[in-house]
Amino acid sequence: MGIEASAPREAEIPTFPDLAGKVAVVTGGSGGIGAATCRLLAANGANVVVNGRNESAIAAVVAGIRGQGGQAIGVAGDVTDHAAVEELRGRAEDEFGPPICSSRSPGVARHAPARPPRSLKTTGVLRWTATSRPRSSR
Repeated sequence: MGIEASAPREAEIPTFPDLAGKVAVVTGGSGGIGAATCRLLAANGANVVVNGRNESAIAAVVAGIRGQGGQAIGVAGDVTDHAAVEELRGRAEDEFGPPICSSRSPGVARHAPARPPRSLKTTGVLRWTATSRPRSSR
């Protein structure tokens, strides 16, 4: 038995013309709120870098964006790993140029070692912040 919406969901997509052509990195972009964020950014013309740990889920989000005429790439990696964050930053810059915004939506996998979600999110934010300057200025 599936869940049905009480009303049709034909909501308008919010428009932000100033996002057109900008580069956005979304960690946790392979599902849930992160994937929805990716789709909305792309619908507004942003070049989206989808990040997460599930490669098939990342590929599905990227394919959906491209199928709607948007620009997106996927970069698998764990935001708690500094090397993975460096790779994410480098791939974003190589493909689209320096990111101007990022959205952090990391989740906690059910099979991951127990640690508070705040720890994961804080660590990921700190690692992203440490690499947030364009490579040419480091």
